[in-house]
Amino acid sequence: MTGREDLMLGFRLAVGGGRGSIVRLVLSTVGIGLAVAVLLIGASAGTVKENRDQRAYATSPRNEPIPGVAPLNHHTTTTDFRGQAISLVHLQATGPNSPIPPGVDRLPAPGEVFLSPKLDELVAADTSGLLRPRLPGKPVGIIDAEAVLNPNDLVVYAGTDNPRNGVATYAFGSLPGYETPFERGILSLLLIGLFVLLTPVFIFVGTVSRLGGAARDRRLAALRLAGSSLKQLRRITAAESLVGAVAGLVAGAASFLLFRGAVADFQVLRFGVYPEDLTPPWPLVVLIVLVVPALTVAAAWAAQRHTVVEPLGVVRETVPPKRRLWWRLLPIVAGIALIAPDFSVASEFGRMALIAGAVLLMLGIPAVLPWLLERVVARIKGGPPSFQLAIRRLRNDSGTPARVVAGLCVVLAGVIALQSLLAGQVTLAAVYQKKTDDRISVHADSSVADQAIAAVRAVPGAAGFQAMRSMLVDTNRGDGGLASLAVADCATIEATTAATGCHDGDVFADPASLHKGQSVKLTDDDKRERPWTVPATPRPLGVKPSGLGEQLQPHVLATPAAMAGVDLAAAPVTVSLRGTTGDPDFVELVRNSVAPYSGQVSVSSANEKRVSDEARMLDDVRNILFGGALSVLLLAGVSLLVLAQEQVRERRRALGALAATGVPVRVIVRSLLWQNGIPLLVGIVVATVTGIAVAALGRRLFWKGLHVDWSAVGLLTAAAIAMVLLVTASTVPSVRAAAKTENLRTE
Repeated sequence: MTGREDLMLGFRLAVGGGRGSIVRLVLSTVGIGLAVAVLLIGASAGTVKENRDQRAYATSPRNEPIPGVAPLNHHTTTTDFRGQAISLVHLQATGPNSPIPPGVDRLPAPGEVFLSPKLDELVAADTSGLLRPRLPGKPVGIIDAEAVLNPNDLVVYAGTDNPRNGVATYAFGSLPGYETPFERGILSLLLIGLFVLLTPVFIFVGTVSRLGGAARDRRLAALRLAGSSLKQLRRITAAESLVGAVAGLVAGAASFLLFRGAVADFQVLRFGVYPEDLTPPWPLVVLIVLVVPALTVAAAWAAQRHTVVEPLGVVRETVPPKRRLWWRLLPIVAGIALIAPDFSVASEFGRMALIAGAVLLMLGIPAVLPWLLERVVARIKGGPPSFQLAIRRLRNDSGTPARVVAGLCVVLAGVIALQSLLAGQVTLAAVYQKKTDDRISVHADSSVADQAIAAVRAVPGAAGFQAMRSMLVDTNRGDGGLASLAVADCATIEATTAATGCHDGDVFADPASLHKGQSVKLTDDDKRERPWTVPATPRPLGVKPSGLGEQLQPHVLATPAAMAGVDLAAAPVTVSLRGTTGDPDFVELVRNSVAPYSGQVSVSSANEKRVSDEARMLDDVRNILFGGALSVLLLAGVSLLVLAQEQVRERRRALGALAATGVPVRVIVRSLLWQNGIPLLVGIVVATVTGIAVAALGRRLFWKGLHVDWSAVGLLTAAAIAMVLLVTASTVPSVRAAAKTENLRTE
């Protein structure tokens, strides 16, 4: 036959070789399709970053003076609506040629606002009427999507004639700083998580290419008897593998296009992309199209490296060669070498070293697990008959089960590591939310403090007010540093500090910093200095872990009588309050009450949908990891199921012989349970140790202690064990059918 005929024969064997061939083709298509879709998304990372950087650059103000250009007063404030951050950009032109921000064709006049597309949808869909009063003007247009960093960002361009703290802007287009250190840590975790979830897919693809090996070898032996050469057999094997690879490429491309069309609806860590951002460069697309089929063919050829196909049958090496350990330890050693040094994660090199080290450590799992399983089963002796049957089978072929389990164990290790790193952050957020006792804080600049606080007090259901005015005090320590001073009545002081028996005129501070009769200088919001003489001996100051005391962290706390003669009109005010109506939108009513003072008053609450942006990030990452882990667990379960069914078909005669000699079917079923469970148990131990090690070494991403998320470990371990039980139970009908004496007949 010619080479073309060999390839066509391989194609026909792949699609017309019976039910087993169709199952292998479907699994190959699913596994390779998933891998291709993820690879195409990964290949688009460069385009995503480039387009995102361009949008961030275009919207960032430039403050360097430009001759002949009238500056634009530019000031950004934020507010929240039901847990979603809204960015309010206040703009005021100082001349006819003041710069116009990107996304609009003119500057908004005072009382006018332009809205981002997502915010416009939110305003239109809001039936509560609570969002519209928050806007500092009438909507007159939509900001172009090209000028909005993320598709789901809520942005307002508001015209104003009284900007406060405005920055003179002469043009738009400068290097942005939109990524915080916390976000960099979270993005590093996501990169590790992407690898963790993708690795089992490639392991699954390699495993599927090995399924049905006995049946394939028998077909190849028949072809050898018909006169085919070894070179022709390799071409036929390659063609069989290419069918699944090509089908996977098509399925992966289709999945990528479907995801690309809906990507604007997804946002993680305040990070979103537009559909046009997900455009992989053509060189990378061509590389994926060439590499994926090549890897599939290489895996199929590698599966036959210990098999000699002859015209009269198939000869396999009776004793598999012992696996070598030295090269399997190289990824682990390299990973430890990258993670162990105390590189600063604030630098790009430090983060990349941490990511690469974690990836290499987890790569060590599929490398070491087959060797470890081989050594474990070689040293196990004794046990019930079902256990001995499983051990004998694993001694003959421990590689295939180890490869299937290895993919799952990479996910377990990665999720254990990442969840443990996140567990401490979630714990801190939960503790903070509990300590704040569902209170709302309002901070008002001195110029509008009295009006804003009066508006808040008028909100129905507002109660439990605690108020403090803040200033800075020079305690004459000689270092030029300023300490914070707060003024509050005795009721507030006793509610927020450990003080008891407070009287108007008392002062609370560290006794070493102030003493009675000491003269110090106070500085208010207007940067004006004024003298103050400490009227009483300071009492010890200890704040309670809740309320304004912990929020403001004052070094000095004084009662109003102690500040007699000091003008406090220029001191900003912070008020803490709670609602008594039980209305979940009470905080929105408070925000609406101070909306006329936008930019001069801020409102924060821990009793919202989530504690903070950081908590929102943590929730997103945890959900992604758990969803991905369960998906890969399902993929591994399907792989184990196909592997178990394939082994039952291949061992039909052996199972029939066991049944004929009196071995009960239940013993054979239990042997399959041991055969699937032993590699999994070994893998769980390795994954847990590796995951905790990666978490311990990588905890400096957040500069927090190690908090192992044992609930996640237990949940995923239980799910993996349940999967093995289900796979084993599903093979019982096949085992009963195979364990019949009729299977011993031959012609």
